[in-house]
Amino acid sequence: MNDGASLQGLRVLVTRPAAQADALCHLLEARGATALRLPLQSIEPVRQTATAARALAQARAAEAWIFTSANAVRQARRIDSGVWPRSIALGAATAAVLRQLGCEVDLPDGAYSSEAVLALPALQDVGGRRIVIVTGEGGRDALESALMARGAELEVIAVYRRVNLPHDPQSAARMVEQADVAVITNGEALARLMALMPVGREDRLRRLPLVVPSHRVVEQAQRLGFLSTPRVPEQVTDAAYLHCLECWRAETDRDDRTS
Repeated sequence: MNDGASLQGLRVLVTRPAAQADALCHLLEARGATALRLPLQSIEPVRQTATAARALAQARAAEAWIFTSANAVRQARRIDSGVWPRSIALGAATAAVLRQLGCEVDLPDGAYSSEAVLALPALQDVGGRRIVIVTGEGGRDALESALMARGAELEVIAVYRRVNLPHDPQSAARMVEQADVAVITNGEALARLMALMPVGREDRLRRLPLVVPSHRVVEQAQRLGFLSTPRVPEQVTDAAYLHCLECWRAETDRDDRTS
């Protein structure tokens, strides 16, 4: 099968927010897949944007700002147009947005995770140094806990929030039943999708193969009773999600031929 048809006939449920789903859906469709769009959340600024803007402005003397997502970068820039200190990115997509803004970025080699960020030389000797985490509301606290344990003067500034979108449960269940695989881009979206399932129709979702952004979401899926271990791309980028799906499809086809 040529690259242009590597996902021919595959039906992929894409739960990413509508404004951010186009690039991934176009990549999928260029490979012959059908993208089933079910945006579960929207990305919106925090309610107190003036408070967040003041916090960012007052944090310019920090040793570094750690951005946990591309959304964090975009929302921070909307409310703060000043010069930012040293930037550290949790992931290649986040680093790409920072570089588009002209920022110098520290990015782990290879692995993109909180653990990889914490291994960066710049974050080893942080005792008494001011570090800022720029993130969304309700983000994970692994970075926060580790940096505080190292003695950093830590501040967490939330600049965006995820808002669940209303969906008819029956319609959502029908989309799940049409899908061969789902791309879930955060743990909140996975929990939201499970909560949408009508009583008696959860099992179809639990049987659905998933591609998720991190091992933390893999663990969440296992706690929710998913039957197969979700795949995790090497990077949290559209191209990496596509490659992960192509590898899964090739392995599935090979297993079908040998069964």
